[in-house]
Amino acid sequence: MSHDSTAETAAPGRYGEVFDRGYAHYTGERLGRRQAFRSLVGFSMKRAMGIRKSWSAKILPILLYTSAIIPLVVMIGISTIAPDAGFASYSTYMGIIFLIVGIFVAMSAPEMVCVDRRERTLPLYFSRAIARFDYVNAKVVAITLLTMTLSLVPAVLLWIGRQLVDNSPLQAMRDNFGDLWRVLLLGFVTAAVLGTLGLMVSSFTDRKGVAITIILIGFLILTGIANVSMELLDEYDWSRYLILLSFPDVFAAISDHLFDDLDNVAVDQADFSLAVYLGYSLALVIAGILILRWRYSPRDES
Repeated sequence: MSHDSTAETAAPGRYGEVFDRGYAHYTGERLGRRQAFRSLVGFSMKRAMGIRKSWSAKILPILLYTSAIIPLVVMIGISTIAPDAGFASYSTYMGIIFLIVGIFVAMSAPEMVCVDRRERTLPLYFSRAIARFDYVNAKVVAITLLTMTLSLVPAVLLWIGRQLVDNSPLQAMRDNFGDLWRVLLLGFVTAAVLGTLGLMVSSFTDRKGVAITIILIGFLILTGIANVSMELLDEYDWSRYLILLSFPDVFAAISDHLFDDLDNVAVDQADFSLAVYLGYSLALVIAGILILRWRYSPRDES
């Protein structure tokens, strides 16, 4: 009995304390899924632009925007001096900056998605109000809006500049208003296709450098293969479909259909309608979104 009594006395008792830290229930408005979507779009755009990061992260975006603005200023300036030269064509400008837009996407898309995988923040995103398709769609919207600042905004400024150098700017705007929706369409399609494909490639790795390299090299290789093959196999009718591998030529063809101001051998050889090119662009965007959704299925959150 004495042994049992000693054991009971030695056994530690349960101990606990309650601290009042002044916690209060949140009584404000719960913004929910839509606000989470908007926040993710804004955050993704800021991250790609290097906002709230070191100054070195902002150098490349600044250089790319400068590279897109300089041709714009030159073209408008030449139009002022020689308005009948026809130098400031929309297709010419889009052809000049297409590589710049491609580099911009190659740098921005990996920044939007690779970091989330590397830092393993995906489970945190999906544990909140946001759904998996919300995540994918937010990234697509973010890269499209951001890319449009290079593919669309300068082209709109070119349209405005071309009208302002006319002897009667207001009349010129009325006469050429039809070109404005064509500029908007071309800029939007360019941004949506390149942005979505950039995100799709980036979703397969958590290393930004690898994604950037694959996007740029893949872009150049496909374009080179398409151009060389179309030239060597021009005697075969099916060779015209190879233009679909060359994104510069695809968008040059869309631009030529919209403005009829371009001389491109590959476009002339392919001889597809505008509907074919727009349908192909839409198919690329849809396929890219579906692959992105597959990449962010429940089996792969790391």
